[in-house]
Amino acid sequence: MTKTQDFTAIDLNRVSLRRGVQQIIPPPALLLPQFFLGPENQALEELFSGLSIAGLNSLSPVVLFGPNAAGKTTLAHELLWRWSRDGNQRKLTLTSGTEFGRALQRGIKADDMARFRLIHRQCDGLLIDNLHELATKPAAQAELIAILKDAEEASRLVVVTCPELPRLRSGLQPGLQSLLAAGLSVPVQLPGPAARRAIAGNLLAEIAPEISQEDIRKFCSRIQDQPTAVQLKGLLHRWVVQLQADSLAKLPLLKNAPQKTATPRQSALKQIEKIVSAGASKVTCKELLKLIAKEFQLSLDALTGPSRKSGVVRARGLAMLMMRQLTNESFEAIGNHFSGRDHTTVMHSCKKTEGDLAIDSELSRIYDRIKQRYPSNTSR
Repeated sequence: MTKTQDFTAIDLNRVSLRRGVQQIIPPPALLLPQFFLGPENQALEELFSGLSIAGLNSLSPVVLFGPNAAGKTTLAHELLWRWSRDGNQRKLTLTSGTEFGRALQRGIKADDMARFRLIHRQCDGLLIDNLHELATKPAAQAELIAILKDAEEASRLVVVTCPELPRLRSGLQPGLQSLLAAGLSVPVQLPGPAARRAIAGNLLAEIAPEISQEDIRKFCSRIQDQPTAVQLKGLLHRWVVQLQADSLAKLPLLKNAPQKTATPRQSALKQIEKIVSAGASKVTCKELLKLIAKEFQLSLDALTGPSRKSGVVRARGLAMLMMRQLTNESFEAIGNHFSGRDHTTVMHSCKKTEGDLAIDSELSRIYDRIKQRYPSNTSR
């Protein structure tokens, strides 16, 4: 952990998976190798101090709550890894509310609750990301209540993330809310002015190192709202391209220059293209199909075929919407990826999925996770 006058930087020490770690959800993609905390996140600075890490299980359950894309998942993973590393490689189980509920259903159907409880109870540290996804799953909540009680008796660590304090979340049982309130609850805020300057400076060191710290400060001071780190990256890319375009407009256009010799204007254009390409990971429809099929545990044939099962239709709608948003494909071209579906079918599916994102937390989580892989690719 590095501390300056304005912010604190937490090093994100990714470690290779060890034997005994049940990583049911993938680790979040890192924007930077450090997580920057301003005064708005002072409680997190205290949480990540060596003394707090050492006694983290005594504070259990630890609840990290705050707005979407504030970094709760990244911090929760880092917290458990540090606690595990400092305690002679403790065993961890890393899962989400949705996957916890699915695992419970599989255990009940297969009459194999022993395996479910081995994974979720016989571990030293348990992470449940997006706890609010259990709001419509009373059986899973009842099982989690039992796990929390067992963890308290055995001094095990449980960490959960949620958009808000569990006691304010409708759908969660009072018993679960009470147990979670008995531990440590820490808010995770979106980056404030100091953290935004630190994030911007580190991102620009890679994409446009010639920009001065004073220019970065002026850019950040003009930001009126409170963007996430990923949104800030997109703003920076657009700002850098605009700066380059302004500089290009001031350059003289050299006439009669040799054909093979680049003019200052051409050199500037190449620099702009380089910056844009550095900020945008190219994505194809085929790649999106593979990502979404993996997220929903479907085969590509099922996702693109004629099945009308609700789970497949839900995944297919998300795939169509993300193809429309992240590529330059037309509705008709997108339909061709799904057994030649008509363009009006694709349009209807995209519109319906946009509405579903507002009420379906799991769908929204998958959408956000894929979107963060391509922050500068939104074409529409």
